[in-house]
Amino acid sequence: MNLLELAAVVSASYLIGAIPFGYLTTRVMRGIDIRDHGSGMIGATNVLRVLGRGPFIVVMVLDAAKGYAPTLITWYIFGTHDLQVAAGIAAVLGHDFPVYIRFRGGRGVATSFGVYAALALPLAVGMFAVGLFIVLALRYMSVMSMVTVPGGALVLIVLALVGVGEDFTYTKTIFGAFATFFVVVTHIPNIRRLIRGTEPKIDAEASPAKPTWARPDV
Repeated sequence: MNLLELAAVVSASYLIGAIPFGYLTTRVMRGIDIRDHGSGMIGATNVLRVLGRGPFIVVMVLDAAKGYAPTLITWYIFGTHDLQVAAGIAAVLGHDFPVYIRFRGGRGVATSFGVYAALALPLAVGMFAVGLFIVLALRYMSVMSMVTVPGGALVLIVLALVGVGEDFTYTKTIFGAFATFFVVVTHIPNIRRLIRGTEPKIDAEASPAKPTWARPDV
């Protein structure tokens, strides 16, 4: 790995990760800025709150893809876990701080899932299964995020320690630590609401906003 390769990978991955699919979706479908609604984030959870379940699924997949694609492509081109992890971190930073919309992004959960899938697909499948169970059982998207992302990081550490194949290296644990830090820090308001018992459940998330051109209720 040299500095030129690192700069190219980080720049390209950041620009891909910064594509604001949640922002674009709400602009196209409702003519609104999603950052003015709900939590003010551009991620899939806030899309669920603003537009409902269908757009939520679309944005979640697209946000995951923009973490998955640059991370996997980097591996195929350069064959190094160092650059692969750098690509994943840059993609998540792009989602959280997108240059296209003045650096007001999301929390990076779906994008982190995409990076996990590129680093270790079986791990991502397991994380998805656990996350789905949490959402169905507890109905809290925030709890799902705060359990699955750090859980994936812990699994990466264990796999590196026990040496399960050459693909599970300590380098990949760097991404797990990074993703965990960002998810916990950005969910501090959610933690406070969970403690107070005021955190909205997923059933309360879907209250689609009206388009800006819609007539007010009378």
